[in-house]
Amino acid sequence: MKKLNVFFEDKLVGIFSQNEEMIHSFQYSMEWLKNKNSFPISIAMPLGDSEFGNKVTLAFFENLLPEGNVRAMLEKWHHAEGAFNTLEKYGEDCAGALVITAKDSPPKKKMKEKHSEIKLSDIYSAIDESKSAVDFIANKNPGYLSIAGAQDKFPCIYENGKIYLPMSGEPTTHIIKTPIIMKGIKESVYNEYFCMSLADKIGFNVPKVSVIDGKHPLFVVERYDRRNIEGKVVRIHQQDFCQAQGVMSSEKYESDGGPSLASNYNLMVNKVSAKKRVESTFRLIDWVCFNLLIGNNDSHSKNLSFVLVDGKYDLAPFYDLISTAIYPNLDSSFSFKIGGEVILYKMGKKAVSLEEKMLALKEGTIMERMNIIYQNILAVQDDLIQEMSKEFPKSKIQKRVKELILVRAKNFRRVGLNL
Repeated sequence: MKKLNVFFEDKLVGIFSQNEEMIHSFQYSMEWLKNKNSFPISIAMPLGDSEFGNKVTLAFFENLLPEGNVRAMLEKWHHAEGAFNTLEKYGEDCAGALVITAKDSPPKKKMKEKHSEIKLSDIYSAIDESKSAVDFIANKNPGYLSIAGAQDKFPCIYENGKIYLPMSGEPTTHIIKTPIIMKGIKESVYNEYFCMSLADKIGFNVPKVSVIDGKHPLFVVERYDRRNIEGKVVRIHQQDFCQAQGVMSSEKYESDGGPSLASNYNLMVNKVSAKKRVESTFRLIDWVCFNLLIGNNDSHSKNLSFVLVDGKYDLAPFYDLISTAIYPNLDSSFSFKIGGEVILYKMGKKAVSLEEKMLALKEGTIMERMNIIYQNILAVQDDLIQEMSKEFPKSKIQKRVKELILVRAKNFRRVGLNL
């Protein structure tokens, strides 16, 4: 039996295990169960002394890892196949507050140890050679790499325009994304920067974002699962909606058997505090409407998360907002069914009304929110485009996204939705 310790700050939360038959389990420690400030690591794994089985355990821990080609490359070159072995090497700075390690205690910062600076030229060289930046960073500091998602990205400390890796125990503060290298996909960094900035300007709760503009633009996003308290960076517990429902990352799309919009909505309604319920309802519906308008067909369940604040669940800031519909070779189906439909031109009045019934919303709510979001976008997008064109002269995609939004709004009007 192989075991990894799971820590919150300096407290042992529990043990993540893998037996000889590759069956996984998790069990909370008695120390954690007796702690008055303890919390379940996942809604799907409530506090108790019972051992959790393979599926629900993997659904939590596997969802902390990179996906697809990025994960395959890490496993191949660093001999860390599977969630357990990968977290054994890269579990010291996961999404959220947990530290996963084979050591008897979490790593602690050594006062004299300095951060390791990552030169932009080295990142550019990796991109030029079609190498994964994740793989390049893994060689620098194996403990800091467990960032979920399919895109090439890595956690770091970003200060005064420089990128650092902490060398002993300190939380990272930002995530760096490199350009997507795929046929037919251009300006992914500027695309995401525009969409995230657009969301910010119309009042969405989103993390701070920026672009390191150079030979290859790099997207920088501030981690929402970190807080600066009196000069000290602390980790905040979070779980995405797949983890919260015991769903593997391979099922993050509804079409693959993953959560529907209704199951995510009901989870949110049942878990946020009563004071936050109405606000959170509008936030979630607005997120769906915004993604439909910008054409973010990759807005799956892992892009929704809870953060734990003062012992209560709240919707995390929205992230990974990008227009995928601008790229014709990507899937044109929306991540969630709206009244049973995933194709834009089929999402008419009937489909929207049916979705409202499934969500137990007042008739017309979705269309009302869609119209508000659209009008807000129209009010700010031109100024944002001008700002981007001035700051990033090489960037052209923001104008294309603007035109796409107009076309998608026209399609909604064509099928009977009043925008």
